[in-house]
Amino acid sequence: MRIKLAVFATAAISFAVVQSGSAADMPAKIYTKAPMVAPAYSWTGFYVGGTVGYGWGGQAINLTPDANYAPAFALGAIPGSLAANPRGVFGGLEYGTNWQFQRIVLGLESDFSFSDIKRSQTLFNTVNPAGITNQGQQKLDSFSTSRVRVGYTVQDNLLLYATAGLADGHATASSSVTTGGGACAIPGGGNCPAGSDSKTLWGWAAGAGVEYGMGHWSAKLEYLHYDLGHLNYLMTDPTAPGQFIAASTKFSGDIVRAGVNYRFDWTPLGLLFGNHS
Repeated sequence: MRIKLAVFATAAISFAVVQSGSAADMPAKIYTKAPMVAPAYSWTGFYVGGTVGYGWGGQAINLTPDANYAPAFALGAIPGSLAANPRGVFGGLEYGTNWQFQRIVLGLESDFSFSDIKRSQTLFNTVNPAGITNQGQQKLDSFSTSRVRVGYTVQDNLLLYATAGLADGHATASSSVTTGGGACAIPGGGNCPAGSDSKTLWGWAAGAGVEYGMGHWSAKLEYLHYDLGHLNYLMTDPTAPGQFIAASTKFSGDIVRAGVNYRFDWTPLGLLFGNHS
């Protein structure tokens, strides 16, 4: 009996040793978290490019008479507004910087464009036997913005973004009232008022766009609404001191533009701090 127990114990110990050795020979399983894969296309970097577009607005030069010119307005000799709905093309340069955080792209962008968004109008009526000519013109000569951009890459090289920031533009407006005979006698009293102004206006712009990247190049399509406030001036006649027609127009509207940019693999902050990113 003791011999049988000894044989059984020896066999059990031998089996345990064999199993232990087999387990030692098996490779250990290592559980690690899969690394996060960055997008294959990177939007990070400084870029510069050009844009061209079309803009339009719905504002007119609105005229408001004083007591002296009110009868002429009542008779229809002078209209209440002139040169509504300006529109035209524009083009210029832009530059900016993007920083990408996985699918989120943050950026700063500035641009400057020469603009031909304008409207002029001439109205002639015969309230006065000699005829009365009313003229008005408004124009946005230049337009620029400095904005932030917040975007999301729906694909590695396809960016959808929203943007908003400061805007400014150089605006001009003018208007006049003259008679065919040159006598400047408007029925109901009044003379030949004229006036103009030209200045840089400040306001805001906001919109959205889509940009497609191709290596270091990208192409974009963008919409912006801008509001630069009002340009106000007085229409007066040197022969009638103290008498005036107040003129005002608001420079606001919408633009759609296309652009092409070249992006570098560095940012201004990266160059400043020496890490080239």
